[in-house]
Amino acid sequence: MNIPIILCCGVNGRGAVFGWVSQLPEPGCPVTLTNARMILRWRSGGGLFGVATQGPREGSTLTCSVARVVETSWQEYLTVSDKAATALNAWPAA
Repeated sequence: MNIPIILCCGVNGRGAVFGWVSQLPEPGCPVTLTNARMILRWRSGGGLFGVATQGPREGSTLTCSVARVVETSWQEYLTVSDKAATALNAWPAA
């Protein structure tokens, strides 16, 4: 089962990466995301939580996707709604 998430990564948790995981992350363990895209800038009605529930809005910027990334330094994750995952996947790359 693939679960769409946004992973807040980096030492301060300020990087945001959207991707798919086979199981929800466990604190202190590396996270492997597939079809991962970094969210460089987001516009939404509710910050990053809005992106996770509604998807990006005009003015948002995402990178191209990579097949697989392993993140070892992360702070938190947000589960992503089906609606938002579809919109994030379809968003044009910067």
